[in-house]
Amino acid sequence: MSTRISLTDWPEADRLDYMREASAALWVPMDFTFSRVEPARAEFRASGLGPMQVVVIDCLPVVVHRTPQLISRADPDLMKAFLVLEGTSVVGQGDNQARLTAGDLAVYDTRCPYDIAIGADLDQPTRLRGLTFTFSASLLPLSPAGITALAGTRIRATPGLGDLTSQFLLQLARNIDSYTPAEAARLSTAALEVLATRLAHELDVRDWGTAEVRRQALLTTVQAFISQHLGEHWLSPADVAAAHHMSLRSLHQLFHDEGLTVAGWIRRRRLEQCRRDLTDPALDARPVAAIAARWGFASAADFSRSFRAAHGVPPAEYRRFARTVKEPAL
Repeated sequence: MSTRISLTDWPEADRLDYMREASAALWVPMDFTFSRVEPARAEFRASGLGPMQVVVIDCLPVVVHRTPQLISRADPDLMKAFLVLEGTSVVGQGDNQARLTAGDLAVYDTRCPYDIAIGADLDQPTRLRGLTFTFSASLLPLSPAGITALAGTRIRATPGLGDLTSQFLLQLARNIDSYTPAEAARLSTAALEVLATRLAHELDVRDWGTAEVRRQALLTTVQAFISQHLGEHWLSPADVAAAHHMSLRSLHQLFHDEGLTVAGWIRRRRLEQCRRDLTDPALDARPVAAIAARWGFASAADFSRSFRAAHGVPPAEYRRFARTVKEPAL
């Protein structure tokens, strides 16, 4: 079910206050500067997609401000991806500024100040159509240095991976109201994987000039590879190292610098996917052991021990609890 926000439903004098209240309730606190050429006109359609929120934007020029004062009011662990469909926009965060045209993508972090000029030339009331995807930063396998490097930069819809990313996100948004909750959960995972792969590629091909950012780009690439192969029983630190033409020692050091271990990160991601499947009503008939095998656990007993250590209860009990919590809302 989509939530529609239209400024034309409100008197012109009340539109700015309404937008402030709506943004704080639905997203994060933001401020707005509308074009003075025409009355403020904008329509937003917000929909949930599992742990991700998708917003379809159709509006005349407006500048969005996320200031330190607004961040102090609400500072959730959220990132946004902004895809321009029609018109132009300028996204600025930190030292980066990106001018986006149709097909371009930018990411930014709500925990840091940013400004977005939707319809870049405020003296010309040019219509802007676009999409935003909001999700917890922890769901994206991207390091803090990688986020900082990419935030507010232009990510072009280049042939191949770039076009695939833009078209996938666009089609996802177009049909969002037709998905069941279970389908939405699976598609949000797919969307995050596609986006992570695109960002990892961007970090890998850019010359950021510092060894630290290049190291973070490699980490992001490696983690995206692991996420794509979680269901493979053969996946091991040695296989990951070989796939990236690096020594096993270098791979372990790469994760150690982040306070992680390779095997531990693989296991954690597999457990996350299993937990998701256990709460999916569409998979109620699938045995717990089959879910464990689907995500690379060779032993059902090993999976049960690992899951209990992570969540405090065995997987079958976790599944029953998830059902009793969700049933009253159906």
